[in-house]
Amino acid sequence: MRDTVMVLSRRPPTLLVVALVVAASLTGCAVPAAQRAEGSPLAASSPSTSANPDATSAPAGAPTPGESVAASTSAPESTASAPEAPVSPGAPASDATPEPTLPALSAAQQERFGSCLAEAVRHWSSGACATLAQQALAEQGYLEGNPTKRIDVRGANAILNYQRSRGIHATGTLDEATWVALATNQEPRSSELPEACRVAGTVLCVDQGARTLRYVVDGTVERTVPVRLGGFAQHAKNKNWRNFPTANGTYRVYDKQRNPRSENYGAGAMPYSIMFHPDMYVHYSSGFAKQGYAGSSHGCVNVGDKAAITWLFEHTPIGATVHVY
Repeated sequence: MRDTVMVLSRRPPTLLVVALVVAASLTGCAVPAAQRAEGSPLAASSPSTSANPDATSAPAGAPTPGESVAASTSAPESTASAPEAPVSPGAPASDATPEPTLPALSAAQQERFGSCLAEAVRHWSSGACATLAQQALAEQGYLEGNPTKRIDVRGANAILNYQRSRGIHATGTLDEATWVALATNQEPRSSELPEACRVAGTVLCVDQGARTLRYVVDGTVERTVPVRLGGFAQHAKNKNWRNFPTANGTYRVYDKQRNPRSENYGAGAMPYSIMFHPDMYVHYSSGFAKQGYAGSSHGCVNVGDKAAITWLFEHTPIGATVHVY
């Protein structure tokens, strides 16, 4: 602590004041615009280092960290080119990436879903395909209640939760891959404990597809808790509705607070907060307890069982790993 103070004291007073104000401000459950990519891995983060899920891959052709750059620094190539081999008309390019093949539909599936395969259904969509989407999501346990004329907030979150459960990129829009998964009753993605959760020490292993948090110690699951993740919700300040995803990645718990004050939501909104990223905590949610999966968080990992979150709060040490996938 003495070393930290000495470093800060050398900075101009204005910068020091700004740094202290920023550090004291807890946003909570609102992943910044630069971090809204869902399914992108993050490096371990701390409150002073904001992880960026969009910066996980180098541009095509750019060397990745640690990659040899010998090829780019070698002697200039000869300008003389060898004669090209003739290409037969209609021959496919050798470096073409094949499109993923979707399962074929049966006659009955084609009859029911075929006319909607090219229809993009999202929040506030209406019509026959919006009704069919709600019916199919309800049949597979992702939507409660009767279909509505338009895809409401409940329906938008059902689409997101279904896409995560099947390993489909969670956009909240029913595309062809999601339609085919619904039509064929595609199996959920594997719920096997990933290697990132099979490490020494305590790990909070958050499975977005299964909507669970597994408390793991030295590779052994000791408790499994249902959770609610980020999704389609209203911004606390500007009141706009959009998707607030929970960003995948591996983090460390840097703090725990029983009742932190949030810049966006005030006091009492996030009790029993286990903080692993400045904008994502594990915490109790009365909204989850009352509404279930009809709503969503703003990026945090919600626990609706107060006894369960109390137990997690007491048993999760500072420095524990949090792996979201």
